[in-house]
Amino acid sequence: MSIRPLKKYVLVAQKEKEAVSGGGIILQSSNGDGSTTTGVVIAVGPEVTDVAVDDEIILQWGKSKPVTVDGVQRVMILEEDIIAILDK
Repeated sequence: MSIRPLKKYVLVAQKEKEAVSGGGIILQSSNGDGSTTTGVVIAVGPEVTDVAVDDEIILQWGKSKPVTVDGVQRVMILEEDIIAILDK
């Protein structure tokens, strides 16, 4: 299935980070309303001007809307809720 975001929406694949304690226990990360996370842009709407497909970004997690595309969890976010583009 193909998906095309509308207007200023951006489809993002969240980059998973595993936190491991000193004893080797994998800690589950929590993304509360105020937290940020990194992701990779999968698709952009026609009014998006500052990010492009394959950009790695930092976004406000609490502002994202979860969507499932081809059985994979992604998030949809407005361009204005993207905080930064990470240089490659």
